[in-house]
Amino acid sequence: MSTGTLEQRLTVQSQTSAIQRRRALRNILRQSWLWAIIILGLIFMVTPGIWMVLASFKTRAEIQAVPMQFWPESLRFENYARAIEYTKFPRVFLNSLLVTVAITVANVFTCTWGGYTFGKLRWPGRDTVFLLLLTTMMIPGFLTLIPRYVLVAKLGLLNTYGGMIIPFLTGTFGIFLTKQYMNGIPNDLTDAATVDGCSALGVYWRIILPLSKPIIAVLAIFVFDWAWDDLLWGIMILTDREMWTLPVAIANLRAQVGNQFEYQMAGSTLSVIPVILLFIALQRHIVRGVALSGLKG
Repeated sequence: MSTGTLEQRLTVQSQTSAIQRRRALRNILRQSWLWAIIILGLIFMVTPGIWMVLASFKTRAEIQAVPMQFWPESLRFENYARAIEYTKFPRVFLNSLLVTVAITVANVFTCTWGGYTFGKLRWPGRDTVFLLLLTTMMIPGFLTLIPRYVLVAKLGLLNTYGGMIIPFLTGTFGIFLTKQYMNGIPNDLTDAATVDGCSALGVYWRIILPLSKPIIAVLAIFVFDWAWDDLLWGIMILTDREMWTLPVAIANLRAQVGNQFEYQMAGSTLSVIPVILLFIALQRHIVRGVALSGLKG
């Protein structure tokens, strides 16, 4: 082998190594930027929640301190006792739980049935009706508040569980979400069940629902979180304190005890615990359901 050929090979190898090093460096820089953005976003989202929890153990002076005092000097657990007392926590918690669970269960069945109807059943005008249904998502929610209130009042449902539950038994977004997921379920399964004599309801109950557990988990956490935190509708139709839900009771703390922010923070901290527990319980299904509903459709 000549000296010139060896030098050329060494030159090519060195150039290749340099190119690989530059590519590796670019990849590291690109990943570093992505991780920096993710970490900053995480800090931005998590910090208010951490501050809320810490503020629930502070005095009002510590909460209003300038510059901001992040850590409490001592943990004031009595804030939670006062918040539970002033909000009548057991009663309002039970109200919130009853309303939220009823809305969530109803939406799971109505939305999955709607998704199955639009995604798997064949009937004339299906796509047109679905398109019309989707257009209702473009209507701002506040435009329907007054008509909804008038209807509930005419039906005599003010200060009742029915008034809190009936207007929200289903949702267009939930139907759309479940339909997108069900588009990925093979038609061979439903067709085979139909050939075997299974009715549409039987296919839905025996095949669609068992295969839709991931998207049901996603829908359940979305609906539960929204219904649990719903304040506006509760303030509009609930004037009887015995019917207050947790958000309404916490919002009215200021009228009861003045600017005792520590009690509001304690009540808010207690109110987020059920949502966090539900998310932890359904986390595996939620991640899988979001991924599949986003990739299939």
